[in-house]
Amino acid sequence: MPDGVVLHSSEFGVLLDNAGQNISVQKFTWITQAGLKLSVLNLDAAIIELCAPDRNARLSENILLGVDSLHEYLQLDPAIACAARFEPPLSRVAKQHSQDEPIPVDQARVWLPFVYGTRLQLSLEQCRNNKSRLIIATITITVEPSNVVRIQYRTTCASGGLYRLAHRFLVNLAGRNAGPGGTYDHVVQLNSDSYVDRNCFLRSASENLADMRIAQHLGLLLYNARQCGNMEAALGGIYAMNNASHEGFAIRLIHTDSGRAMELYCDYPWMHFSTLSELPPGQDELVPFYPRQGLHRLSLVFDINRFVLNIVDALEKGSSKDPKDQSEDNLLLNGDQNPKLQGHFMRNAGLLIHPLGCPFKIKRAPRVSPSLAFIGHTTLKFGFCKELSKSQPPAIREINCIESE
Repeated sequence: MPDGVVLHSSEFGVLLDNAGQNISVQKFTWITQAGLKLSVLNLDAAIIELCAPDRNARLSENILLGVDSLHEYLQLDPAIACAARFEPPLSRVAKQHSQDEPIPVDQARVWLPFVYGTRLQLSLEQCRNNKSRLIIATITITVEPSNVVRIQYRTTCASGGLYRLAHRFLVNLAGRNAGPGGTYDHVVQLNSDSYVDRNCFLRSASENLADMRIAQHLGLLLYNARQCGNMEAALGGIYAMNNASHEGFAIRLIHTDSGRAMELYCDYPWMHFSTLSELPPGQDELVPFYPRQGLHRLSLVFDINRFVLNIVDALEKGSSKDPKDQSEDNLLLNGDQNPKLQGHFMRNAGLLIHPLGCPFKIKRAPRVSPSLAFIGHTTLKFGFCKELSKSQPPAIREINCIESE
């Protein structure tokens, strides 16, 4: 077992299979000396905990839509659980159960775990199309002392066909319980060696990078400029894109009313972003956002003003609004959510990242030789933004660039 990483397992709960036999659900947890914590279930290969360290290398709040118990996990909408997903998707109907009654589960959702050192391999055999097609899938997860998480997906189909596999990540920027301020200092990267284009073809990619971070100093500069009356009203408090360099796409959201700036760097032309309240009903498909289509497309996906204010309120536990207005906003944001669960996740406070999500009509995959397999990789890297320099102010050139946009 490598120094700096510890992997241990525990029982998360017990389910019943179709024959009434008990099935143990296990939780596997990695902890690094650098402050990363990752927890995975062998049920749906679900990731239920991802605690990234703050500047002091301490465990922060869970930045995923996590759960504390098996019963709570089973009550989640399957569309938003951070579980492994096949494409084409499975047809599965979620049923509600009371906390006391036994919950039967499809045995095909339980992956067989194998641990070697700090490496976890989850295996699954699944029959589809009336048992005429057997799919064999494996997911291998490794965690390195440098806070790098590597996930490999592999699927084969005995009778031909191609089934892709990936996790669906719901990253909550405010932390599961509106976590500490250090959550906003994190640099979170998602790397992949392949992507799905707008025509639903799987294509290779290289050096793909999606980077989410907060640029606090830029927001404060614009906030001060607006307070002094130097900001054009046309900006409306929100600015969004700069792709002058050809090294990748950058989009920046600035909320001058609160002095906050959020930056997203992405060269995934296919990446989809959506808030929970914006998911189209019924189809579980994500509203598409292709970065090169610009800010107008983004505004169709996000209610940006509410999105930013919700994150700021969750972080600072306060707002400049009157208590009456604040309560009305909370009602709009949370809708008919269970009050007991409002502390776990706030609507419009997260980004849903689904590598296989595609809003276009899925074409039937061509039949392939059984010897060919789908192999995909996802890498999560966790680091810290550099401390801002106190001796030199931020470059004014950035502000001029923003005004020119």
